Amino acid sequence: MSRAVDGTRRLRVDLDIEPGKEWDCPIVAEADSVEAVNVNAVGEKCNVDLQPAGDGGMIRATGEVTDDCLCYAFQQHDCVPHIQRVEQGTMLVTTYVDDRAVIRELIEDLQSILGHVRLVRLAVVEGPDAAEQVTFDLSSLTPKQRQGLELAVVRGYFDGDKQVELGELAEELDISKSALSQRLRTAQAKLIKDVFDESDA
Repeated sequence: MSRAVDGTRRLRVDLDIEPGKEWDCPIVAEADSVEAVNVNAVGEKCNVDLQPAGDGGMIRATGEVTDDCLCYAFQQHDCVPHIQRVEQGTMLVTTYVDDRAVIRELIEDLQSILGHVRLVRLAVVEGPDAAEQVTFDLSSLTPKQRQGLELAVVRGYFDGDKQVELGELAEELDISKSALSQRLRTAQAKLIKDVFDESDA
């Protein structure tokens, strides 16, 4: 559900998820590229309708919901995964959260069970019509800027209580504290500039 409750602010989160080849899920096992996905996961059963890219007909498949499933990970954080597309086994998944801390926890859980997970877009959604007020498209950043910003978000660096220090993040990335500080400043400046340029267009 993308509509904000009682006019409160929510966050739209877009994730690129690249599960390992051993991941057994009909979402990626039935077709290399998919234009539309409908998932109905109830209890331990998962029914998936897939529309392959091109002229292929609809594929219906069934799987089991286990503790290493994408759907299970989202359920644990009261999030609903909206799978936008699948290309060569990589999924673009959108979800909506009420709290930034949920983003960090969700990404950490997905990384632990699925491997490569990349935050590609954040948007603030608020008001009765759930209009996207502010959008941060991380694809405009360099790989190093995005890596630093993703790590900072996931580890809670921007949270009010700052659960991690800049030095700890720099050590994890094997770079100096000043280099990471510069990357984060440059990335934040670019994102803010992009937002204002878009709003002026």
